[in-house]
Amino acid sequence: MSETLFQYSIRISPKAKNPRLKVTIRDGLEVVVPKGYDHTKVPALLDRKKHWIRAALERMELNRKFFEPEPDWQLPTSIVLTAIGQEWHMEIRESDYAKVVAREIAPGRLLVFGNVKDEKACIGALRRWLLRRAKDSLIPMLENVSERMGLRFERVFIKRQRTRWASCSRNRAISLNAKLLFLKPDLVEYSMIHELCHIAEMNHSKNFWSLVRRHSPDYHNQDHRLRDAWKNLPRWAQ
Repeated sequence: MSETLFQYSIRISPKAKNPRLKVTIRDGLEVVVPKGYDHTKVPALLDRKKHWIRAALERMELNRKFFEPEPDWQLPTSIVLTAIGQEWHMEIRESDYAKVVAREIAPGRLLVFGNVKDEKACIGALRRWLLRRAKDSLIPMLENVSERMGLRFERVFIKRQRTRWASCSRNRAISLNAKLLFLKPDLVEYSMIHELCHIAEMNHSKNFWSLVRRHSPDYHNQDHRLRDAWKNLPRWAQ
């Protein structure tokens, strides 16, 4: 499965002889490379080290709790889904209902009701709503991009992943992260293009990047922006 879209940064080190991976609370996943290193080789490196990366990121998240105090929780007053040009205004209603439910009551209006003082329950309700929105919006977008590229997928899944924007399996199943809804439309399209190209090239060879370039000439810049986009997610969606 493609693991190309980890959030990471690249640091050029004159002292480095070979590329290496580093995970810290301050910088997250950092790829340290020698001067002159071909940056298009980084996704293949991440693929090879994906199990180590996931384990290191999980350890980092556990350690973060000891060093960074959590800000006080409060429900958002509005939610902006940049990918589809929607803004949803929140109406919060506390009731004796034990659970928390997020329900669309009108275009652009989202009612959250129940035990709204329960942070965990509120976050769960908003995340379930986000998944429903993503299924309604991202799947048609993927179908459109797939048709335009002439690369057909077999199945599509909408998930809420922590370290990937999207992925493609060897049986041509595409997984899309519901959090893509917070990104700009061109970044959403690039993430789809990237994974659809894996249908033809299940690797990160020169042929793969040549195919990506054909459908997204500015892919270097898009890839960089996509790595930084995690920083802009609302806390409840992370």
